[in-house]
Amino acid sequence: MGLFLLFNFSIDAQTEKNVKSNVKAVTVFLNRAQVINAAKIVIPAGTTNLVFEDLSTKIIKPSIQVTAKGNITIMSVKHQINYLRNQSKTAKIKQYEDTLENLRDKVKLFSIQRQNWQREEDVVLSNKMIGGDAGVNAQKLKEMADFYRARLTEIQTNLYQIDKELTKINLKINSIANQISEANRDASKPTSEILVTVTASTATTVDFELNYIVPDAGWTPIYDLRAKDAQSPIQLSYKANVFQNTGIDWKDVKVTLSTGNPAQGGVKPELKTWYVNFYNKMVSQNLRNTSLYENATRGRSNSPNADYKDDAKISKKEMEDVEEEKPSETIADKTEVTESTFATEFEISVPYTILSDGKPQLVDVKNYDVKTYYDYGTVPRMDFDSFLMARMTGWEQLNLLSGQANVYFEGSFVGETYLNANNVKDTLAISLGRDKKIITKRMKVKDISSRKFIGSNVKEELGFEIQVRNTKKTDISITVEEQIPISKDGQIDVELIEAKDAIINKATGRVTWKLTIKPNETKKMLIKYNLKYPKNRQIAFE
Repeated sequence: MGLFLLFNFSIDAQTEKNVKSNVKAVTVFLNRAQVINAAKIVIPAGTTNLVFEDLSTKIIKPSIQVTAKGNITIMSVKHQINYLRNQSKTAKIKQYEDTLENLRDKVKLFSIQRQNWQREEDVVLSNKMIGGDAGVNAQKLKEMADFYRARLTEIQTNLYQIDKELTKINLKINSIANQISEANRDASKPTSEILVTVTASTATTVDFELNYIVPDAGWTPIYDLRAKDAQSPIQLSYKANVFQNTGIDWKDVKVTLSTGNPAQGGVKPELKTWYVNFYNKMVSQNLRNTSLYENATRGRSNSPNADYKDDAKISKKEMEDVEEEKPSETIADKTEVTESTFATEFEISVPYTILSDGKPQLVDVKNYDVKTYYDYGTVPRMDFDSFLMARMTGWEQLNLLSGQANVYFEGSFVGETYLNANNVKDTLAISLGRDKKIITKRMKVKDISSRKFIGSNVKEELGFEIQVRNTKKTDISITVEEQIPISKDGQIDVELIEAKDAIINKATGRVTWKLTIKPNETKKMLIKYNLKYPKNRQIAFE
């Protein structure tokens, strides 16, 4: 086997051979792709210059590698852009033109038929006056009328059918003419070529592979999360939107998806001496009175990540391990997963066609059954409904990337969520929708809510009662979330007075109850807190 990297030096042309190679396999990274082209070539004895033509013009030159299996020596490899490619008609264009010619012949034949029928109609209509001044008897008139009616009906029926066929043919002609124009435009585009000079002592047949990197290709993850019911594990379908705009279609190729990013570089940065000095404010004369924000965009980043409380814990008694069911076998089940030090690769089991149009092509990657336990959650301060929550464990072992996910429950689409693979927690929570059989109320308790003046301060005491009723036929585990405000000013004092059996997060002000409620049972919780602030100031809740 010979292996040769790209070098730019001249070659002495001996025998030159143009080579058509096919894309055999691609490894698609997050923002580029590694492409392998293959070709089997008969090499004569002596020196031969091989021109691998019709390649992507976006090839990154230093990435080019050429390998050959056979008794030859690779002398040099060059890469070039061909702006003066051979403009001879391709077989595809020739086929279009042959079809177009046949259709135009049909138009001529139908036009001749139409002209003859039209002439006959003119003759019939010009001779419809019969009898002259002498007139004709009734029988003769009936016979002539029947003749004209039958003849004109036949003529006009044929004219109608011919016009209908001509309309169809002309539509096909326009469509094929557009395809020819598009094919001619593609034929006129520059292409990339790899020139390989080889020597052979005797004639031989050699298998060549071209290996190179191209930009304008990549993939993004997308997930389907399906829960059959509130007892089954969630089926996570790992999919990918693969796209490429390299200028060359990938037809029926072996696809490997990699989580690597070769554009990022693998060289460790080096620290240089870091200086600090006084800042001398100097403004150029021609920059005075100029906004520093001109032609710039200021904004903020909105993270779609869900926020879950750090100290929210589920006891082992509340967790229900679910037996995994074996799903039916799919393409994604046959995907081979390979982990390396820096990336994970997914070898897709069936070939795919990915056109060079920049449009995403959905590829099935892998299916997983994820161990899941279910409970309910409610935030009555924001919404009186309760939500069924699926909490997945062990997800961090599945080589996932962050991405959008479609959520399904009991066969129905629930909505979309964002799967954050950078989540440091070992449990991933997904909301599966509202359950109207759990009734929640939140009421202000007037007896303990008051407002008093104490010296120069105002003291407000607030109390709320929360009720959760289970009208289902089974026990439920539910997390009830409340909160008290957090002071942002030292003159405002917030004191939690009562939140029995709750988990308190002083940093965030979250108050959480973990409850198990039996059928037709109602549980009540009370939260009470004080606000103290100067009486000459007004407070605002943010």
